[in-house]
Amino acid sequence: MRLKQKKDDMVNANNPSHVKLIIAGVFVTLFGVYIKQVIDHSFVVDVLGWAVTFIGAAISIIGVMRILKD
Repeated sequence: MRLKQKKDDMVNANNPSHVKLIIAGVFVTLFGVYIKQVIDHSFVVDVLGWAVTFIGAAISIIGVMRILKD
């Protein structure tokens, strides 16, 4: 692998948009956990909390996959 190609790969991996996407996913996941733990436990709130948690995890995984793809 050439030095220039390694440098280009490093620049793409350190792209701020990837980091912002991962951080946004982490915050969405934490909000889902907050919904599940703090608000009164009803079936609808628990399902909503789980859904938000999985959506946040999916956002974070998409951010990681974008780094690996670049």
